[in-house]
Amino acid sequence: MVEQHSVQVGTQYYRESIYERLRQLQEQEKLPVVLHEYQQGKHWLIDCEFQLEAIEEDRETTKKIHSYYLANAIAETILQHWEKDHIRWLLKSKYKMKREEVVQIFEKALQYLNQESQQWKGYRIHRKASLVNQIVKCIEAQSLFDMEGFLRFRAKDYKEEIHKAVNYVVNEHVIETEYEEFINLLRRFVDSQKPRIHTLHVGITRQGKFNLYNEEGKKITKKYMDDLSFMDTSQELTYEDLLVSALIAVAPRKIVMHIRYEGYKDTLQTICKVFEGRVSYCTENCSICEKI
Repeated sequence: MVEQHSVQVGTQYYRESIYERLRQLQEQEKLPVVLHEYQQGKHWLIDCEFQLEAIEEDRETTKKIHSYYLANAIAETILQHWEKDHIRWLLKSKYKMKREEVVQIFEKALQYLNQESQQWKGYRIHRKASLVNQIVKCIEAQSLFDMEGFLRFRAKDYKEEIHKAVNYVVNEHVIETEYEEFINLLRRFVDSQKPRIHTLHVGITRQGKFNLYNEEGKKITKKYMDDLSFMDTSQELTYEDLLVSALIAVAPRKIVMHIRYEGYKDTLQTICKVFEGRVSYCTENCSICEKI
């Protein structure tokens, strides 16, 4: 005689997703479950009737397997649907963002949460495994599982991870926006300046120091560095700061970079953005390259 045990899943918004995933488990994994749906106002109840093994000793193990399959279907629904809805809600309500920003940051948040880079490899799998374990404990404790109630009262650690991820992405977005505004400001300033030299050669040594050269290859570093008297000398400036400041002060029409140093990648990227279309890199062993 085949016995049954039943677990009921309650949800207001995610009935279709949970039901479809359980139906797929019926077909693909041959999960022995019969599904019944009941609507109670805006709430739905999915009654999952699982068949148990005839051998009594195997019934508890079989119950655990069934609970795991059900928990997996619920967890996948949370990751695929509730998580997206919750991120949108956070961006609109907590961060008070406009529609255009919500769309942009929403995609970045999803990429961050689901990326499989070396640094974050398995991050989504970890979140899902944590959810599954929590859901299984709830199902084993009682035969009625309410999805929205679980997320509201029981999934504190999971929601904190989502909040941290969204906060990180929002902060990154703010930094990127401020950086782009800063670049645009510098670009407009450079475009408004009269060039003090048409072509400026920049040589960066293996030690990370730089020198400026004119079209004839003559060193002119001191001439233009002495002109930076407008700079705030109360702050300690790096070679990178000085280089960018010197280039902005000279505002050349063309910049040729001669590089023997592997650093300064961010600074070089900034220079290329500020002097858009004016920067080129020397690929030959020219006379300036020999000097550095």
